[in-house]
Amino acid sequence: MVVWMVTWAVSAGSTPAADWAGFRGPGAGGVSDQTGLALTWSETENLAWKTPLPGPGSSSPIVFGDRVYVTCYSGYGLDPNEPGDPNDLVRHLVCIRAADGKLLWDTAVRATQPEDLYRGMLREHGYASQTPVTDGQRVFTFFGKTGVLAFDPNGRQLWQTSVGADTDQKRWGAATSLALYKHGALTCEVQHSRL
Repeated sequence: MVVWMVTWAVSAGSTPAADWAGFRGPGAGGVSDQTGLALTWSETENLAWKTPLPGPGSSSPIVFGDRVYVTCYSGYGLDPNEPGDPNDLVRHLVCIRAADGKLLWDTAVRATQPEDLYRGMLREHGYASQTPVTDGQRVFTFFGKTGVLAFDPNGRQLWQTSVGADTDQKRWGAATSLALYKHGALTCEVQHSRL
């Protein structure tokens, strides 16, 4: 059994970090103002904790207050030689306590079917590529054909809306991360080379 991990690198004496509430952090620039960060880390160096996840994912973790949120998937597409049944695909929004890596909750969302099959670029990044975003009161995720979903800070689903169910001919899969806009989340999903 493969165990997937989120690692959180810290350095003694670093200043408190600002919230990293979405893809590429504040202003979407990918740069932190935090000082004293570790420049290297490994399984034994500058590692505060590791936490097993329900499955793989390629989204970036986000941080708000004392919580880390990340997406992953399970049930389908875990083995390229035997991907399984697409009807078993489940996506997860996971919340982890930043101080010690304790799993606070895992909300599972069954995939809207029919889902794109595990081939093409989906074999490279899987079914949980989209980085979530939070305004501190809600956490928003985009799960491709399953849509955009909002959750409260305790993992309870507030709402879900579809953004389309087309299949991309090139099998890229969905990978767009959400952005906050006014009182909600915004996504731009491109299918078939059109907006």
